[in-house]
Order: sequence, then structure tokens, then C-alpha cells
Amino acid sequence: MRLASRTAWAAALALVAVAGVHGEPTPYCPVEEVCFQFAVPEAAASSGSGNVYFQLKASSSVSWAGLGIGSQMSGATMFIMYANGKNNVTLSTRKGTGHVEPRYSRMTNVELLEGTGIINGSMIANVRCSGCANLDLSGVSSWVSAWKRGSAMNEESPSASIVYHDSHNNFNVNLGMATINSDANPFVNSSSTPGGNNGGGNGDGNSGGNKGGNGGGGVIVTGAGGGSSTTTLINAHGILMTVVFVVGYPIGAMLSPFVSTWIIHATWQSLVFFAMWAGFGLGIVICSRIGFVSIALRHNVALVAVADFPQFFQNTHTQLGVFIVSLMGLQPIFGFLHHRHYLRNRRRGIISYVHIWYGRSLMILGVVNGGLGLQLAGNPQPFVTVYIAVAAIVAAAYLAVSAFALFRKRKPAGIEPPANGSDNTERKKTKIWS
Repeated sequence: MRLASRTAWAAALALVAVAGVHGEPTPYCPVEEVCFQFAVPEAAASSGSGNVYFQLKASSSVSWAGLGIGSQMSGATMFIMYANGKNNVTLSTRKGTGHVEPRYSRMTNVELLEGTGIINGSMIANVRCSGCANLDLSGVSSWVSAWKRGSAMNEESPSASIVYHDSHNNFNVNLGMATINSDANPFVNSSSTPGGNNGGGNGDGNSGGNKGGNGGGGVIVTGAGGGSSTTTLINAHGILMTVVFVVGYPIGAMLSPFVSTWIIHATWQSLVFFAMWAGFGLGIVICSRIGFVSIALRHNVALVAVADFPQFFQNTHTQLGVFIVSLMGLQPIFGFLHHRHYLRNRRRGIISYVHIWYGRSLMILGVVNGGLGLQLAGNPQPFVTVYIAVAAIVAAAYLAVSAFALFRKRKPAGIEPPANGSDNTERKKTKIWS
């Protein structure tokens, strides 16, 4: 960890040196298709208040890109850029409220500047923010970013709905090392914005056009956790919960008619049960990383019912997920009661049917919630199609096995041959399956 930290700082210092030589704001690119640049006038850095300049740049393979002031999505001041369909971009200022789509929030102190537009196939937004809150203009400040790959949105409205991001990134910027001499647009003469269109207005409809000023100074950018690891966790959560509810629990239920002992059924379902809680734990970690769960919840999951209830229950997928997992905790108890009743009475009772239909209901809800999770994650249609296909195949198999078990249970019993060869011998019924 120390070696990695030293390497990161060495790379950051190298960026400062390069920026000083070329006299341009230093770009920070969390991925190849998305880059950001920052600059602060010396006067603003000295006084601690004033204008801050930053640039968002994304390739044509990106549907939208966003930059936010803050250490996490919740509470962040966000700037979302997407194509407007007229060879220009729309900048939408929004407020992060948790793990839900941020909504448009008008900011009169934010303005798009000259050099904004679609340039050489890339979206570029040169932004000036006057008096932006939660920024240390002479020191280190926390930022977040996110992006979604895909086709152009072609939306002029700053309140347009955006699809859930592919990845996100948290990082720190030392704005004190990103100073420029004059309080003017530092990006118009930058090599990253050759020619191009003039500013096309911000999310509030105000046009840009402040000219002049060469870029200068450098910026130390230190990563504070990339989106790739979180994306890996999201994928792991989705795969694990899909295996649990679409495959695991149904197979465990289908085993019952074909095994001679309850131990196999109970063992299988127990393994799936523990896997479900592992997937739930991954969900908690994911939410805590992207600002959907507060710090208190990270230390005590039980607080979800008290301190974090309003924040955690903001999304249908998480609402239903917590509901299903919590109720599934009762299923082993119902299973034990069913088994005890059957041992005593050699037939099913009310608790048996509670155990069966309670489990079936939760399995169905789990499959539905998996679909909501795919929608929340913005997965491509092929993933959704495969999910639906697998769920349909397993459902068909489950129905077939249930029908077979019912038929087998109601099938007339076999007749034993007469013990003495007489036709008058009493016929005995043999129980095949229960």
C-alpha cells in the first residue's frame, strides 16, 4: 500500500512538472474516454473565494459524463454534460441525494464558456463556477465523477433523465496547485480544445463567451478509489443474487420429490441461504461506496431500521431487496416446523403449506427484484434478455417438476400379487411418495 501511495504521489508531482512546462491546465483522465481539467485564478486562491474553472471532456462513445463537488454522490453538487443534438452540449446542474438519479437544480452562478461544444467528435464543456461551495481554492478538495457509455442523448433540456452510470470515480484535487494568472477562461487556447464552437449556454440558458487568458499552473490529482472496483462488486452482487433466486432456491425446491431424505434438501437450501446473505452484504458495501448508505450504517447494519431508514429506502430495488432477504430469514424456521410436523403425523399440515407457498412467493419476488436491479444498473438489453430466458427456463422446469410430483402422489398404488395364488386375496396399497 505504501509503494502504491508513493507511486501515485510521484505521478501527481510529474503532472505538476509537465503542466508548468507547457503552461496549460493539467488533464485528469479516470478512463481513456473521459477527462477533466481544473484552474483557479491566483486572486481567488489567495482570498479563498471567487471563480473556479473546470473542463469536462468525453469521447463520442460516451452518452453522458458528470463531475461533482464532494466525496460521495449524496450531497454532491453535480455537473452533467451530454450532447444536445445540435453540435453542442447541454450542461445540467444537479444535486446528489443518494443512490438515485440526481434531479436538475438551477444554479445561476454556473456558466458555460467559449470552447464548449462538439469538437473533433468529443463533447467539451468549459465551465466557470462563481463561489462554488465546499471547495478549498488554495488546498485539496474532494470530487466525484461518473460516466455512461452509449449513444448520444441529444437532449437540450437540463432536466433530461439519464441512464445509470457504467462507472464512477472519486479523487482529490489540489486547487492551490492549479492557479492561473488572470481570472479568464484558461481553456480557449488549450491544445485540448482546438477551434470548435463557442459556448452554447448552461443549463439555465445563459450563454458563455468570456475570452482570453492562457492556461497556467499545475494540478495534483490523487485518486481516491476508482469505479472499476465498485463495478466489479456490482457485477458480483448481481451474479450471486441471480444464482440464488433464479437457480439456487428453485433447484432446492425441485430436489424434494426425488430425494429419499430431507437432509439433501435442507443442506442445499442452507448453502443458498448463506449465499443470499453474502450477496446482501455486497449490496450494503456497494451502497456505502456510492453514497447511498451513511457512515453509521457501514458500522452497524442494524441501524438501517433507525438512523438510515429514510436514506436507504429511496429505491424500489433496495426496498424490495431488504424486504425479501429479511422475510427469507423466517423460511428455515418454517422448514424445521414442517419437518417436525411430518415426523409426528406422517402427512403435511398447515405449516407445511405455509413453508411451501411462502418460499415460492419469495422466490418470485426475488426474480422480479433481480430485473429491477438490472434496470437500476443500466445493463445492456442482451443481459436482460438472458436473465429473462434463464428465469423462464427454470420456471418451466419448476412447474414441470411440481406437476410430476402431484401426479405421482395421486397415482393409484400398485397391487401386490395374491400370497396363496387365490383371486380372493386382499389387495394391499403401497404408498409410493408423499
